[in-house]
Amino acid sequence: MTKYICTAKIKYTRQEVELHINALKMALANPALTNYRGRYEKLLKDMKRINDEMLDKENDALINGYKHKEEVESTVVQDA
Repeated sequence: MTKYICTAKIKYTRQEVELHINALKMALANPALTNYRGRYEKLLKDMKRINDEMLDKENDALINGYKHKEEVESTVVQDA
């Protein structure tokens, strides 16, 4: 039987990414979630990387005076 992996493209603002990061940090502080700890830590690492990429894009836009909308495309949880 073939196993299929479905992916979804979700658009976040940087503020939403930061909320997601904070929620993951709170979830990781819960000792009841030890079975999922590795997956949550991986997702937290990916979300932090995405947040950094978004900050870099925002800083570049401020420095270069871009007026158009910038999008950062990243992959989260590559090894499902």
